[in-house]
Amino acid sequence: MDKYPLKKYPIVGACGLNCGLCPRYYTEGTSRCPGCCGPDFWQKMPGCGFITCCIKKRGLETCAECGDWEECERVARLLDLAKYQDSFLSHRPLAANFAFIQKNGIEEFARLEMEKQKLLRHLIDNYNEGRSKSFYCTSCQLIPLNKLREALVDVETELTEATDIKEKAKLVRGAISNIADALQIDLRLRK
Repeated sequence: MDKYPLKKYPIVGACGLNCGLCPRYYTEGTSRCPGCCGPDFWQKMPGCGFITCCIKKRGLETCAECGDWEECERVARLLDLAKYQDSFLSHRPLAANFAFIQKNGIEEFARLEMEKQKLLRHLIDNYNEGRSKSFYCTSCQLIPLNKLREALVDVETELTEATDIKEKAKLVRGAISNIADALQIDLRLRK
C-alpha cells in the first residue's frame, strides 16, 4: 500500500461524509479541499484515523465497506456525533450513507453523489450571489435530488434574462427552503 494513496472516489469520505458536497470542495484557491485522499490531499490535509485504518491499512474506499465497521469504536463515535453536530457539512446523513453503501455498493453511491454534485455546480455557477454556496451544499446533501430538481424547474420558469443574480438567488433559496420546510428538513448546520 502506498504511503499516500489516492482514492477512486474522493467525493466520498472514508468516514462516509459527502466530501463532494462540502463548501471547501468548491473553494477557489489553495484552501480548496480535494476530497478524501484526492489529488494533493496529503499536501493540504492532516492525517485522519479513518484514512489510516480504512484506506492505508485495508485498501477500502470507505468504512462502510469494512466487515468490522459495526464493532469499530471510531465509527460508533462518529455516528453518535452525527446525531447532534456538524462541521463544514452536515453529518446527519452518515448512517444512511453507510446503509446505502452496504446495500448498493460504493459505485452506486458515488454515481448518485456525482448527480448531486452536478446539480450543486449548477446552483453555484448560476445562483450564487456570493453568500449562498454553503446553503446550496447543505441543501444538496439533505434534500432528495428529485425534490431539488423540482424546486429548481419551478423557479427557472419564472426567471428572465433581466433577473439579477441577487433576485435569482433569493428565488432559488426560497424554493429550496419551501421544499425543506415541507419535508421537515432543517438546513442549518449544527455547531
